Amino acid sequence: MTARPNKTLFVSLFICLLLVLFSLFLLYFIDKIERMFPKKFPKQQKITVVVPTPTSCEGYMRFFERIGDGGQWTPESDFIPILIGKNGLSWGRGLHDAQVGEQKKEGDGKTPAGIFNLGLIMGVAEELPLGASWPLYHKKSPLDAWIEDPTLSHYNHLVTISEASSPPIWFEKQRLRIEDPHLEWMVFIEHNYPDAIPGFGSAVFLHERYGEHTPTSGCVAMEKERLIELIRWISYNAKPKIVILSIPDYTRLQIPWDLPPLYQAYPEAFLIVNQNKP
Repeated sequence: MTARPNKTLFVSLFICLLLVLFSLFLLYFIDKIERMFPKKFPKQQKITVVVPTPTSCEGYMRFFERIGDGGQWTPESDFIPILIGKNGLSWGRGLHDAQVGEQKKEGDGKTPAGIFNLGLIMGVAEELPLGASWPLYHKKSPLDAWIEDPTLSHYNHLVTISEASSPPIWFEKQRLRIEDPHLEWMVFIEHNYPDAIPGFGSAVFLHERYGEHTPTSGCVAMEKERLIELIRWISYNAKPKIVILSIPDYTRLQIPWDLPPLYQAYPEAFLIVNQNKP
């Protein structure tokens, strides 16, 4: 007599087959969804500007990059000598929480400390240097002014007047100095912007330095070649941030602000920190 198949075993095998088929279909469906909406781990960029003390006016800049949140910052440049305000640093208004200490004021000769977005690039050329892709570019003209007078409307904003024959009374003092070769390229550091508070500082740019040891009135200055290198390097989609700090504040804020290690942002930083110890 031929044995009849076990009905329970048959049902179990059938159910397992259905489960396998369903699992395969589910995996196929998930793969399709992931292909339609791929996971994105965007590139991030950070520019560090570090000086030894809050009253220093010379320091170093470095470019950093990483993929996704929480990863390790990778240096993308060597140490670039920079100059800041002749009176050092005071706290600016940017992406960071308010910090205890002296706050940036108009005309104080200090560069704003903190973390900031990069904004508009201005230049005298028709377009950015070859290889640059930054979408925010404005060719400077004799009709342009950047308002630094806290009593005027549009404080800390670019203003273009309608005609040169009858400019406003304030225009001459506020106009962009397109005849200055050191201001051929200007990258706006978004301190106290866009909701500018009158008197809290304005017109902070990255621009070419006037001399190897000549400080600025509050901007960040560097060699022209390195400035052009920065303009070519920054990617709008990577949302580059610039961090401007003294070594003591960098040490304090390195972890909370998710910054690259200090030794990567400033040469011989360990020696300087130790020299400042009692």
